[in-house]
Amino acid sequence: MNKKLLYLGIDIGGAHIKIVGLDQFQNICLIKYRKCYLWKDPKKLKHEINFINSLSNNKNILCGLTMTAELCDIFPDRLTGAKIILNECKKIKFNTFLYSNSEKVFEKFQPRNLSNLISMNWHSIGRYLAMFVNNAIVIDFGSTTTDFVCIKNGKIMNKAFNDFTRLLNGEILYTGLIRTPIFAIKQNIKYKSKTINIIPEYFSKTSDIYRINKKIKKEFDIDDETDLSDKSIRGSYKRIARSFGMDYHSKDKSFIETLSKNLMNEQLNMILKNTKQLLNNFNMKKNSLIILSGIGQEVLKDSFKNDNVKLLSDYFKSKNLSNKKLATYHAPAACIAGLLTEIIE
Repeated sequence: MNKKLLYLGIDIGGAHIKIVGLDQFQNICLIKYRKCYLWKDPKKLKHEINFINSLSNNKNILCGLTMTAELCDIFPDRLTGAKIILNECKKIKFNTFLYSNSEKVFEKFQPRNLSNLISMNWHSIGRYLAMFVNNAIVIDFGSTTTDFVCIKNGKIMNKAFNDFTRLLNGEILYTGLIRTPIFAIKQNIKYKSKTINIIPEYFSKTSDIYRINKKIKKEFDIDDETDLSDKSIRGSYKRIARSFGMDYHSKDKSFIETLSKNLMNEQLNMILKNTKQLLNNFNMKKNSLIILSGIGQEVLKDSFKNDNVKLLSDYFKSKNLSNKKLATYHAPAACIAGLLTEIIE
């Protein structure tokens, strides 16, 4: 039980549930990152709701909710998925509101327009930061996707509000630090004078390349591997080798490390290139403020040559400095908790 908890932000994804809590002074006091494969079985959400209800006996806690899990292909369509998820979330015992991109910001559990609610977790990051900055590009580099939010003159300028149009506009990339199959980064990779094709099978994913490059934190390394085996570096060598049609042997170590580093750089360059394009699309200066969040924020920061780069943690409070950064790895949940302190009285 967390006796300090007063504001709770929850982000329900198809693979993870992220929870961030604040106390009465808006200090971060709770952070939870939980594997929950709703894309396999939506009934797993019931267990997570029970866990959320166990966090405190104080039923007056203000709870804000957002989701992207309605995209899971186990649901016939997104609206049906959203209704199933929300129906389960009604069992949260706290005073719960739904995050909306409308002027209301939060709605109660009788929403008239679900389209204002679904897949809006990225929007909460922009709305929170717009209270502190006038102009910035926000990049949330997560486990599955990379979201981009443009803030200009204190307003969110993004033109798209569903994944189809966001993909068209480059406001989301389906590329992440953990769950992306490596063949989704490139169909082939350069090695010396050769071009090596990548087998388009789910043999390895980005967690393997970041694990080999020692860029992944254990607390976020919670997902099943493609072969359902261990998370050792040797296991990653084997999986990457398999993606190139090889069996791994110790003599191949240097070769696999080079391929992994090249793949990592390709993914990061994809994000950097997209950022430059959005700066141009929104008529923003090349040296505009960049704010990074998500579990890949440090990896991405090392790639930016722009000195005008900050982390989302700079805009949160905590007596424990490590909590600030840890919470902003789960940016939508953290920002929704922050918005609750400002919006709901």
